[in-house]
Amino acid sequence: MSQSAEAISSQAFIADLRATVDAEWEQIKKGRFWSRVMSQPVSRGLYRDLMLQVYHYSRHNSMNQAVAAFVPAPEGLLKFVYQHAGEELGHERMVIHDLKSIDLFDDADLSQSPLPATEALIGYLYYVSLRYGAVARLGYSFWAESIYVHIQEPFRKISADLGLERKNVTFFGSHAQADEAHSQQVEDAIVRFATTKQDQALVTRVALTTLSLTGQLLEQVARRHS
Repeated sequence: MSQSAEAISSQAFIADLRATVDAEWEQIKKGRFWSRVMSQPVSRGLYRDLMLQVYHYSRHNSMNQAVAAFVPAPEGLLKFVYQHAGEELGHERMVIHDLKSIDLFDDADLSQSPLPATEALIGYLYYVSLRYGAVARLGYSFWAESIYVHIQEPFRKISADLGLERKNVTFFGSHAQADEAHSQQVEDAIVRFATTKQDQALVTRVALTTLSLTGQLLEQVARRHS
């Protein structure tokens, strides 16, 4: 296949991957969490439980990204891994800041076990990184770095219900702005490095599995507040 044909094929894969991810989001939006948030006043307890799950998985994202470098990969992809692992480091502290800013944080919260879906998501990402490496993990980054397109409506509702201001939402505020650039970088990495059908199938599977587990996480939070 010529270089130009490969580029066309990779761009077509990005379009297919986006459509697949969007379809999974549509299923999530039909669930209990979305209905609960959009149809009823959001309680401080629900928001606190949601953000604690975000804390649990986000504090592992830098580490499981770095672990992906254990699997041999092209130098350019390894540079991507090292850079993004560093950029993800410490993001969970934004969650603590946001909860503290509205008096919803207790140090004891951090010692609580994550919900089953959250723990499954954490464990699966380590497995992907160790078993398949950096190319496969791009499937998670693909949707995670562009999550705000899908969650902005419910998060706007949560913010309105709880009277949150910009200073209270650093994780889903300033963090979101940084991820706009990251999203393009992830797409570029997929186009450059996920060039075989096998790699593309892995990227798709990881994207769907991690997004499905995140949907289950949301449902488990909602069930605790139904």
